[in-house]
Amino acid sequence: MAGFEHDLKELGVQGISSVGKALSSRAEDYVNDQHLEQSWAIMTMKYAETHFKLLQSYDATTLRLTASDDEIYSMFMEKFNNLKLELLTPDDLKSEAAKTAWREYCNYFEGKVEDFNFATLLRLDVTKEYTEENTIIVPRVQFLAIEIARNRRHMNTMHHVTS
Repeated sequence: MAGFEHDLKELGVQGISSVGKALSSRAEDYVNDQHLEQSWAIMTMKYAETHFKLLQSYDATTLRLTASDDEIYSMFMEKFNNLKLELLTPDDLKSEAAKTAWREYCNYFEGKVEDFNFATLLRLDVTKEYTEENTIIVPRVQFLAIEIARNRRHMNTMHHVTS
């Protein structure tokens, strides 16, 4: 994925300063910061763009997104085997029951997957690209679980552009 250092350079001094201040503040002192929100939006969009470029450039069935792909997929299959990965709905991911199940799943990977809980854009319809209508914000490890499963089930192969 895109280098973190590169993203920081694009934020500039003011953006980095805003992020640093927000991270070092007490939760009760936290207020929405336009620079922080802009920085987050830039980083998540760059991650989504990079992900889709990977799908277009490589055979998704052989693509590894993390060193923990096997464990992420195995646990996903145990807990969410019946999830319709072709076309997800917000309720599949955000209903009270889903949030409870996903929270347990995601928290298992704390300390095992870098930025496991970082907000990440996920495509709802596997056949489409990242658009405002086709994305939902999820924790990074939830994105990874779904996209690894889609890759292994050959659902993302349609995006591979052969030369």
